[in-house]
Amino acid sequence: MTIEFRPLKAEDVEVRVSQVGKNAVGLLLYKTARTDMALLDETIGPENWQCDYKTIDGKLFCGIGIRFKDGEWVWKWDTGVPSNMEAQKGEASDAMKRAGFKWGIGRELYTAPDIWVKRDQCVRIQPGKNGKEQCYDKFVVTDMDVDDGRIVNLTICNRSNKMAVVYGQKKQAKASEGEKRRMWEAIKKWAELHGRSPKEVLEGVKKRPEWDETDEFFAAVANEFEEDINV
Repeated sequence: MTIEFRPLKAEDVEVRVSQVGKNAVGLLLYKTARTDMALLDETIGPENWQCDYKTIDGKLFCGIGIRFKDGEWVWKWDTGVPSNMEAQKGEASDAMKRAGFKWGIGRELYTAPDIWVKRDQCVRIQPGKNGKEQCYDKFVVTDMDVDDGRIVNLTICNRSNKMAVVYGQKKQAKASEGEKRRMWEAIKKWAELHGRSPKEVLEGVKKRPEWDETDEFFAAVANEFEEDINV
């Protein structure tokens, strides 16, 4: 019996400041309990899941139960930790999020990279109540892709700083077969004209510092060889 939840999207993920350093501000990605509830509703229907709480050795646990097609309820449990504000409510929410992880909801967040933002990209760094510097900027994930359970593309903007991009880990845009083929045909014609091996010429192109598997790069190389052929 298995249930697969879709990967989180950018709008499912929140960002919080984890620490303020001398040169940069650290950020962490997280999900809310609302995200778990929404994905449970979306995937299996609101009538097929429930949650429950119990205290064991002074620790609050949350369990998420899912009803399978045979009518059997399967439960997975985890405990939470109190938050700095509204400790009891935060503990209950954290317990549910962790139980959601047990079911695989948002597990890709464990693959998030270390996220650091330069201080000059923040606008609201000031002393907090404890005297230590705090960053009160609001950050938002605007783009995120997950492949095989791992975050492979992530963009974060600073809502407090005119939505400036403060972190980007973009996947390279792959070239279309059309431009790639056009480049290869141009290389073959040029190589034949100059008595060279097409494969050797291609290897030389790949060693260029600006090598990039995009339509723009392949089109530029094709233009270069085509112009030389037509001289």
